[in-house]
Amino acid sequence: MAASVFLSHNSKDKEFVRKLARDIEAHGLKYWLDEAEMKIGDSLIKKIREGIDTVNYFAVILSPNSVNAPWVVNELDVAMNLQIQGKPIKVLPLLLKECELPGFLVGKVYGDFQSEIDYENSFKNLINSMGFVYNKTVMNSERSSNNLSSAINKANAKCLPLLTKPFHRPFQYMGMSIQKAEETFSVKANDAGNIIIETDECRMFLEAEGNFISYVEVDLKATAPHNQNEEFDSESILGAFSIGLQELDFERKKTHCHTYYDHRKKLKVSVSCLYDGAPLTVAFSSKYYGM
Repeated sequence: MAASVFLSHNSKDKEFVRKLARDIEAHGLKYWLDEAEMKIGDSLIKKIREGIDTVNYFAVILSPNSVNAPWVVNELDVAMNLQIQGKPIKVLPLLLKECELPGFLVGKVYGDFQSEIDYENSFKNLINSMGFVYNKTVMNSERSSNNLSSAINKANAKCLPLLTKPFHRPFQYMGMSIQKAEETFSVKANDAGNIIIETDECRMFLEAEGNFISYVEVDLKATAPHNQNEEFDSESILGAFSIGLQELDFERKKTHCHTYYDHRKKLKVSVSCLYDGAPLTVAFSSKYYGM
């Protein structure tokens, strides 16, 4: 199972945290981020505690915005107590802006992210200190205009919802066993071995090949009705799923379908209108990768 990182922060530092989350995931690690995990009706205290209990690393983003923020203080207290109790969690203090540092973190080595210019080197030190190999090729720092924040901002501008689980970055279900998917979604597979999850926001179809998911298709209902002869901005659609264009390589564009490849994950990704009056659909396929 991939190592995971809890990202404790104040909402005023969200832009930096989203970039950090993207780069962490690009290196094969999972992250816990509130906007991806929380759903309406969830207990904040329970979800956060569950999140901290299940990760390997707890990264606290330190800035004047966060050091006295009640939620960040409480999250850090939980993580430090778990560490004291001998639980396998490592606290990673990341200094974003100069501030008065918490006393109980005195003596720890900090990751210094105060300089935007030196971000890549700071991130390299962070990844290496966690015991993972830094991969420069997945950083794509030169393509900043296509970063995750840009995609999310475009989604917001078009009044598209920023989707949370189970629709947040749905490619994560590729390769998952049907049994695991049934447990994850609390939904039984149909007779064909496929799983369907539907809410007011989305309809997600997970297709199995053998015992593992090889195709995921999600209809974003807020985009209906759409017609196949209408142009659309696929970046804003992907942004609703917290996917930035920097993660993908553009392959081809038709009016009704934009096709990308995710070469790191070996996936074909498409944003399309399947028929007149339909919502726009995002699909992920391992079977048709390269085709």
